[in-house]
Amino acid sequence: MNRPEAHTDPTPTGGACPACGEPLVAGARFCESCGTPTGVGPGDAAGGVGGGTGGPPACANCGGEVGPDGYCTVCGHRAPEPVEVHAAGPAGWATHRGFRHHRNEDAGGVARTAEGWPVLVVADGVSASPSPDEASATAVAAVVAALGDRPLAGDGDLTAALEAAHAAVAELPNDQDPHWPPDDTHPACTIAVAVAGPTVRVANVGDARAYLLAPAGDGWRATQLSRDDSVAADAVAQGIDLEVALALPGGHGITAWLGADAFDLDPHLASADAPAGALVLVCSDGLWNYAPTDEAMSALVTAELGPPRRPAGPLPAACERLVRWALAQGGADNVTVALAPVGGTELEENP
Repeated sequence: MNRPEAHTDPTPTGGACPACGEPLVAGARFCESCGTPTGVGPGDAAGGVGGGTGGPPACANCGGEVGPDGYCTVCGHRAPEPVEVHAAGPAGWATHRGFRHHRNEDAGGVARTAEGWPVLVVADGVSASPSPDEASATAVAAVVAALGDRPLAGDGDLTAALEAAHAAVAELPNDQDPHWPPDDTHPACTIAVAVAGPTVRVANVGDARAYLLAPAGDGWRATQLSRDDSVAADAVAQGIDLEVALALPGGHGITAWLGADAFDLDPHLASADAPAGALVLVCSDGLWNYAPTDEAMSALVTAELGPPRRPAGPLPAACERLVRWALAQGGADNVTVALAPVGGTELEENP
């Protein structure tokens, strides 16, 4: 679904990056793929650029000076951006471009129904289409407008919100993307929406996911409520293990999306009664690709959120930690994560 950013493969003479496993250039101070420091000092790097503190930021690719526009003035490498974090009461979301894309094609948002229940929205632009970043942002805006500050009558409201998002994305022009040659394809995205009420309601199209996180002793039990529209999901329906299915050729390919080129809209709907203290997580595949099963996601959120009764800080900060975890695994895709407590209640924090 996502198009990797073009880059030149380094000569594998410097071992492997401890964060993403990509080959390192001998003597390099930073990984060329993800920017992680290698532990080699300025004086140790072959041809390295020295310098003290307080000057312009150094390029993670060559050690040159990074200009005000965020690009290295020597090699043109783009400096990694900070994680973008948004808070909305106890809920929040975070996003990052990742290390392989030239732009962030994800979008996220948090709204609140008239009852006070958080609405989490994550959309993932389809890289094999023009203006995927505009598609995802447009879809999120349409859902927030449809559900925010309005009473929720039931699943029909979520379906109507996705219909509005689909119509809005379908109206986007297909000839405004300077990174895409003019052709007959149109902007497209996937999307997942969750309303974190006492009954959690979820709607999705594509492979953005929504999970119910239930307290389980000192940890969390993650249950995927959304249903993927993908080649891998079709294989799982035929009895193939999920991780095996994802490794199949084209396993990550999607089979449904929003936009003018989409088939008839047929969103997946799900609901679940939430236990006390539960959370709702919505994310793009930039996160769940590294934790694809419920068991793996349970272990991840337990490690990053802390015990249910004493979570490690507010949820927007937890979203940032989850995004950074995905970046540490390689950050091969845009990453967006949204979290909210069921019912919008505040969480107890560490003293």
